[in-house]
Amino acid sequence: MIKSLLIIDDEHTTAKLLKLTVIRHGFAENIITLNNGQEGVDYFEQLASGEEDVVPDLVFLDINMPIMNGWDFLDEFSARFEELFPETKICMLTSSVDPQDKLQAYYYSSVITFISKPLFLEEIRQLRHHTCLKHFFG
Repeated sequence: MIKSLLIIDDEHTTAKLLKLTVIRHGFAENIITLNNGQEGVDYFEQLASGEEDVVPDLVFLDINMPIMNGWDFLDEFSARFEELFPETKICMLTSSVDPQDKLQAYYYSSVITFISKPLFLEEIRQLRHHTCLKHFFG
């Protein structure tokens, strides 16, 4: 089971459903939800300064959000936090079905997969067997 999952999504209903789904299927133990990319950057700033101590193993990241979208978050994470938290992996979990978004996501070394919402049990199974995550489920 993943120890800590961070969900960054502005849709509160989606975030609640994600949380219930991952709990029901024993995917993650500790789940943190944030509303946009800026809150995500703020969270990693708190981790870097020692104000927060729960480093996420995996981030479910939406693309289209107000204040700071997923791409801007990824730019900040890559530039400022990826070296500090190399074990944190990112799963793009978005309503976007644009093939260009999928291609762009894989330019970021921390992104391990791109999933179109909603998250189904089959995607959870695939994540459990992903090279970067399977050690959590061994």
